[in-house]
Amino acid sequence: MRKIFPYCFLFLILISCSNKEKKSKSITVFAAASVTNVIQEIAKSYSKETGVKIRLNIASSGILARQIESGADFDYYISASKTWMDYVDSNKLVAHNSVCIVAGNSLVAIVPNNSEISVIDTSNIYNFPKLFRGRLSLGDPGHVPVGKYSVQVLKYYQCNETLLDRYLPAKNARDALFMVEMAECGMGMVYASDAINSQKVKIIYEFPDKACDPIRYYAAISNGENQYMNQFLEFMKSDQVKEIWKRNGFKDL
Repeated sequence: MRKIFPYCFLFLILISCSNKEKKSKSITVFAAASVTNVIQEIAKSYSKETGVKIRLNIASSGILARQIESGADFDYYISASKTWMDYVDSNKLVAHNSVCIVAGNSLVAIVPNNSEISVIDTSNIYNFPKLFRGRLSLGDPGHVPVGKYSVQVLKYYQCNETLLDRYLPAKNARDALFMVEMAECGMGMVYASDAINSQKVKIIYEFPDKACDPIRYYAAISNGENQYMNQFLEFMKSDQVKEIWKRNGFKDL
């Protein structure tokens, strides 16, 4: 028994080291809810090619920024808001030189598939509050980027006050889409990328870029060290990843 014990002890140490290596062979990505489909596809492709696991934490840009501020462990952050990226950057929570724009998007008006509305003519866009009944689904303007963009668009078309009591604010971009998919709202304002990937809604109008601040997605890495980060950053610049963004309705900038 005494002879066997040292070998058992060594075996346990080797298993522990192996498990630790497997656990550390990963990258933790914090991503805005509106890039869910993209980051899931990127994670799957990257892990398949490299064997490095991507751990995803998906929520609104603001919630993720607050988690980072509170000390949450992450390696890569994708924000749908320049404001929130500036916030974590100014507080030195990300590597300043790594902050960059990774994609663009646009805002669209959507209705459930069974809606009688098929398209909004540009000449009639100022009257669109009268074109639908019920609530307007949009992101919470006080907390999520898609909501802020939506309000900017409504102010641009001078109908914010008209629709104010018809707002149904959602906690993130995906929830704003979901409320229209479930026909809980007569219309919604969401990212084009979310609407394109839904089988339950139809796009009736794409708002011009001039109607709101530029919709951009920003990314940055943490100040910590991860031996797989350089490889991951190169992968994010690849044509393969650019095609994933494009296929999911985002703009290549």
